[in-house]
Amino acid sequence: MGSRRALHPLLLEPTYWRNRLQEQKLVRRGTLITPRPDLSCATVEVQEIKFKAHDGVRLWGLMARCPMMQEAKEARIRVVGPAHPAEIEAHWVRGGSCEFVFQELAGRRLEDRVLDVLQVCELAASIEGIDRGLIRLDMATGGEPPDELLIAAELRAGGITG
Repeated sequence: MGSRRALHPLLLEPTYWRNRLQEQKLVRRGTLITPRPDLSCATVEVQEIKFKAHDGVRLWGLMARCPMMQEAKEARIRVVGPAHPAEIEAHWVRGGSCEFVFQELAGRRLEDRVLDVLQVCELAASIEGIDRGLIRLDMATGGEPPDELLIAAELRAGGITG
């Protein structure tokens, strides 16, 4: 994921983010994963995921994978805005990737959105069969990636994870 704009260095301050992530680890996730047969087919298994963010706000998204693939998989994490539908891109899943589509909440601060993205990355890493080194962040639509994806990608590249 590339961008033409540069982030302010203070947005990537490692000590700040490490402290925030340490606080986040104290929150019970309350993760609920529910099968969605209405969105699934023979080659794409879809599940709905609900979990608590670091501040107790309930977050929502979808996870999809190909039930026929057994080896360690790449995971693609996409963020959609509050006004956009969370939809799985089945061609990605059929190709062997696991896809997470995460619905952003309206009015959330940048700091919270970054922590939300990092939390989804950790959630993806905790799913059996997903290779932590193959988790990537991606845009739901064309255009410039939002700041929370750019910041989370930079933090992850620097070894800071949720």
